[in-house]
Amino acid sequence: MVWHLAEWAGAVLAAGLVAAAAAAVAAWLVYRRARRRVYALTGVAARSVLQAIAGAGRERSAPPGHRLGQRTGPSAGV
Repeated sequence: MVWHLAEWAGAVLAAGLVAAAAAAVAAWLVYRRARRRVYALTGVAARSVLQAIAGAGRERSAPPGHRLGQRTGPSAGV
């Protein structure tokens, strides 16, 4: 009878170890997928912010007479 109890305890322990290993693998896969999505999202956000900053800087630094469609000076009315 003691042998049967020991065998049952071993089976329960082995099942617990297998379940813990499966949970660890599943958690790692979820973490990896979430990390990739967060990196992709932050990369897109950072690129769009940098483009907006660069675009705003270009607009501000251009002299008013050099913008497309605008002509200033004596030949503007010709």
